Amino acid sequence: MTGTSRSIHLVGSLPFDSAEQALRSCGETLGELVTSLPDGETGERKMWINYLPEQIYSSHPDLEETNRPAPDAFEAPKHDDPDSPPAMDNPEEQWLFRIRPGTTDLSFDLGYARFALESYEVFKSLREQGAIAPDVSFQVCFPATMSAVDCYFGDAEEWPTVHDAYREGILADLRTILEVIPPDDLVVQLDVCEEVVDLTLGDRRYQSFYPKRTFDEKFTAHLGLLMDLGRGVPDELPLGIHWCYGTWGGWPMVAMKDLRLCVDLSNSLVSEIGRRIDYVHMPVARTTDAAFYAPLDALDIGETKVYLGMVHHEDGIDGFRSRLEVVREHLDDFGIGAVCGFGREDPAELGDIVSLHRECAELLPVA
Repeated sequence: MTGTSRSIHLVGSLPFDSAEQALRSCGETLGELVTSLPDGETGERKMWINYLPEQIYSSHPDLEETNRPAPDAFEAPKHDDPDSPPAMDNPEEQWLFRIRPGTTDLSFDLGYARFALESYEVFKSLREQGAIAPDVSFQVCFPATMSAVDCYFGDAEEWPTVHDAYREGILADLRTILEVIPPDDLVVQLDVCEEVVDLTLGDRRYQSFYPKRTFDEKFTAHLGLLMDLGRGVPDELPLGIHWCYGTWGGWPMVAMKDLRLCVDLSNSLVSEIGRRIDYVHMPVARTTDAAFYAPLDALDIGETKVYLGMVHHEDGIDGFRSRLEVVREHLDDFGIGAVCGFGREDPAELGDIVSLHRECAELLPVA
């Protein structure tokens, strides 16, 4: 093995039918090249934030549906224009909710703790069997607050109330998880997608019912919500951030012209949040254009680990090798991953994506 240790990061969702399959495959293939392993977000969580309206919001006694989309609205569209998000600006195509009149104390039982604890038992068993390396931790991923709320609530005046309830629901789940999982065996990741897509649109509105805001206003609002959630994660827990351009209809949902937004978000978060950020994950387009990578020169995040989503199954090891040459002109120490998760992808079209991660890691310079 010629690559650096702890050089691979798995974003979260994986193309397996069960947590056991995901954890075993990744554990056996990647060994000590990973710091932590996610459970693949299988089953009810396969469609990521769509889990929330399907399983939580639609059955909540203090919420009312204001619009229910047709069933095929949850089938990922194919889009040919990466400069525009795929048909997400029509409220008639959104599953929308409002707070029931008279509600005075909104709260959520989000259910993420149940999934985590069930998967952790599988994780422990596999580690005891030797399928997972001894010092690999269990990774739990949560959608960031804006991603989980804004696109499902059509009245922006209700957002602060729902934001608070969601944040407290996540932190309650985390407390439940910590009753079982030791802090030194856990890694927490916040997935930041709708925020990134919204910011990539600049001053334009991501959805028609969103309030009109400038890029700077959106940047401040989204970063503030993320910091509020991150500050609630106990300091003894490793905390990572996945900056995400989305896979709904194909990656990226909006054009990723360079790494500037990811760098700016990382710099601002690390400098302002007031707690340790252990890593940031940034997706990387299939390009060797020097201008795309140039913003990395401005990255200023101290000891925070950087993982670059450079692994693309479309061009495999050769494409990775070409991107690696350019990245090394800007960063000396970094890990790698894919651009996003693969839970909604056709496994037949991915090849052995887990093995590809390992092959790519073998090309990294020794630390």
